[in-house]
Amino acid sequence: MIKNIYYIAMALIAGMMVSCDPITESDPGMSANLTEADLQARVALTQTTAGQNKFTFSTNPTLTVQVLDQDGAILATGTEGSIIGTPPLTSLTVRAMNQDGSIVSYSQDVTINEYVDVPSIYKQLFGPEYNSRTWVWDTTDAPNYWGNGGYMSDSGPNWWKFEDIASGNTNEAFDNQCIEKGYPDDTLEKGWMRFTLNGKKVEMSRGESGTISWDLSAVAKEGWDVGTLSFSGTNPLLGVQPNSDNAPEYNYHILVSDDNHLYLCAPEAGAGEGGTAWFWNFKAKE
Repeated sequence: MIKNIYYIAMALIAGMMVSCDPITESDPGMSANLTEADLQARVALTQTTAGQNKFTFSTNPTLTVQVLDQDGAILATGTEGSIIGTPPLTSLTVRAMNQDGSIVSYSQDVTINEYVDVPSIYKQLFGPEYNSRTWVWDTTDAPNYWGNGGYMSDSGPNWWKFEDIASGNTNEAFDNQCIEKGYPDDTLEKGWMRFTLNGKKVEMSRGESGTISWDLSAVAKEGWDVGTLSFSGTNPLLGVQPNSDNAPEYNYHILVSDDNHLYLCAPEAGAGEGGTAWFWNFKAKE
């Protein structure tokens, strides 16, 4: 009896493992594991228009595959479909899983001269050539380039800002904030941050570097923000929480992102709508 229960349990576990794997090859015609050459023979990967970032893929005999870019981001999963690659796209990898759990794959270099239907965030963050863009403080609407206000209610500094705390030169008052908080190279004159698309890198005027990532589906409040921007390895210009001992802040809501502006916001811990949040307003360096 115990032996029968053991066999039944093992069979159920094996079935669960197979059913949870979306790319395992299990068609009746397969008698052995696929090789790289077998996979290439079964998958047609075609550039829709020469030089553009659009592709289609199909399989014959039918096979579930994944298509990834050179950074390992999954672009598509299925037996056939279409792909719109995002810059900088240099190669595509097709992979499948054999019945024994091994992964088989092949890569194909691609040449892109024109990007079409790319999410606008790429051009906004990295410039019209999808290369790099340098951001500095946006003093166009000074003195409201940094300060606090209401979370999910204000679109920029509206409570504590430099027109309230400085009787003289507001720019000097802000620079003093940077120096006092340990960020002397983040001032209006010295501060900059450069976003580079290749590797999604960020370099800071203070000598630090890291990476950025974004999620445009993570909207906190419709009509208030358009998603999130996260930093790893460094934080943006004066990217701190002043009421938490100037702890570095790495995660931000994107309030404005266009060809010339990048406006960010981060709430204080535990803040709900109308609670305290901090705002950072940047512009593209000309």
